[in-house]
Amino acid sequence: MTDIVPHKHCLVCGNSVRADENFCDELCESKYKSAQRKQQIMFIIFIIILGLILILPSVLRTNG
Repeated sequence: MTDIVPHKHCLVCGNSVRADENFCDELCESKYKSAQRKQQIMFIIFIIILGLILILPSVLRTNG
């Protein structure tokens, strides 16, 4: 039986990488960071919309 060298897999494409790395190349790392930024922006937008949904009715009720 063959021994398998300790390794991990690229977080983006799944290729085998060394145990101390997370990505196989710079392209996968940039794709991952771009996706993380988009996810953060979407979360911020969600929080803003949720805040508006919760606060706007009470503001409109007091002014109207």
